[in-house]
Amino acid sequence: MSVTCGPSRLSTTPRLSVVEAMSRSDFYAASPPVTVRETHTAWVFLAGDRAYKVKKPVRMAFLDFSTLDRRRLALVEELRVNRELAAGIGLRLRAIVAVSDSYSLVDAPASGAVEYAIEMRRFDEARTMAALAERGELADEQVRAVARRLVAFHTGAPALLSPRDLAGEIKRACDRNQHELLALADDATAHRVLAAERFTAAFLVAHRSEIAARTGAGCVRDGHGDLRAEHVVLEQPIVIVDRLEFDAQLREIDVADDLAFLAMDLERLGARDAARLLVQAYRAAGGDPGSDGLLAFYGVQHALVRAKVTLLCAAQQHDPAAAAIKREQAGDLLGLAERLAWRARGPLVLAISGPPASGKSTLAGALSRRSGWPALSSDIVRKRRRGLKLTATAPDADYTLDARAAIYRELGEHARDVLADEPGTIIDATFGDPQLRHAFLETLGGQHPLCALKCRTPAPLRAQRARDRSPANARGSDAAPAAARQLGASFSDWDELPQEAILTLRSHGDAGLLVDQIADWLNTRASVVLTPDARLGMPASGRITANKGMDP
Repeated sequence: MSVTCGPSRLSTTPRLSVVEAMSRSDFYAASPPVTVRETHTAWVFLAGDRAYKVKKPVRMAFLDFSTLDRRRLALVEELRVNRELAAGIGLRLRAIVAVSDSYSLVDAPASGAVEYAIEMRRFDEARTMAALAERGELADEQVRAVARRLVAFHTGAPALLSPRDLAGEIKRACDRNQHELLALADDATAHRVLAAERFTAAFLVAHRSEIAARTGAGCVRDGHGDLRAEHVVLEQPIVIVDRLEFDAQLREIDVADDLAFLAMDLERLGARDAARLLVQAYRAAGGDPGSDGLLAFYGVQHALVRAKVTLLCAAQQHDPAAAAIKREQAGDLLGLAERLAWRARGPLVLAISGPPASGKSTLAGALSRRSGWPALSSDIVRKRRRGLKLTATAPDADYTLDARAAIYRELGEHARDVLADEPGTIIDATFGDPQLRHAFLETLGGQHPLCALKCRTPAPLRAQRARDRSPANARGSDAAPAAARQLGASFSDWDELPQEAILTLRSHGDAGLLVDQIADWLNTRASVVLTPDARLGMPASGRITANKGMDP
């Protein structure tokens, strides 16, 4: 039902006497066992077939529950906004009044109320999308049913058609969240948040027209605003709880924004296939979730919001071990945000080129880990075609020009196939011969975006690396010092791509910093589409073109 936090620092205040009372079985009729759940803004008491939510007396940058009347009004609004998606869950507002040395629940309004609670019908938490996904029991038809329910809800929700700068509103909201996240971050986290901030700004500039068009198309509606997998209960009919109540403007969002939250949360739970199916089924049911890039962008922002909330929970922990777990969860969410940002940069093939021992494979590995994109090297293809282990040496016959061209064609086929399902892929090869580049490009085809990352390392360092290599650390490369020196001397650069599609890297530096450099470059790059080029001997139906912006 909510993100569970541990005991709050507010537990030292008198106000918590209400919480202590409601945590006891004898507070309720029939004295049922009581389970207490806590978020950064509320306590929920699970007692028998009922649940009771009490707002915390907190004031944060994005909400204010600091007075009793504000908490009462927030609970009344929560009951109202959840009637459509969670009919029969929220039952009524209850007042909490002092009696003797304890407290009692009475019907609201009531004089002398010291606190208020929502009384709710308790649902089976084992039947939420989150619980089923975590157990690996979430069925495809259940995902499709949720998608249909969301399309029906979004279609019936009021559309916001008045002229507005939606991209500007999104930017301001993202800035606020990232500022609040930075206030909670350590140095390592701050670095990741700042990278996300740069991505956000660049994406909104490049996609401003797409975002504005969706407002005019009626895609901005009064949505859910907090569409997590734990809020979707797979009962009959499907129930979706905890619609955001404390700020109506935070619900006035693109339906893609709403959907992206749930897709992101499923992916966080390790159910990426379910997340993909959710989007596909939403489209099939008549919904318009926008482009995959736009969904990924919104997913980035929701992962950042969840990271902030998780760090807020960590700050409320008394137990250092529990706080450390929350901080680790926040780190996982930041990693997910980074992978989603890479997804938003696609579709794209990144060709990592350079002479032997220039750091290509090290960079490809670091880039694959950070982006989530698959990487494939010419060395791996060569050994796989022969059925050899990576530590074995391929025969000289595998290094003729024809044999190498066959490997490059396979790399092109791989990249083309990956882009049918994934936002990007990484190809690790020298690309130092025009005939080999031709073989790769011809097989890749002319409609797949391509950028080249040129690795440049001083020749003496390349020679030293080649001498120091052993079969165990060569990552499949057979380039001995003499071969590395020869290939380095005969290496030719890309001339099939425009300069804006090529990034030259000093690849002997830290691989993590190089990935940051690549990400920042891609944030603001021209979207380069490779079309057939007569210079490559392909049909002269077009040339390499550069289209400004990042639209897929």
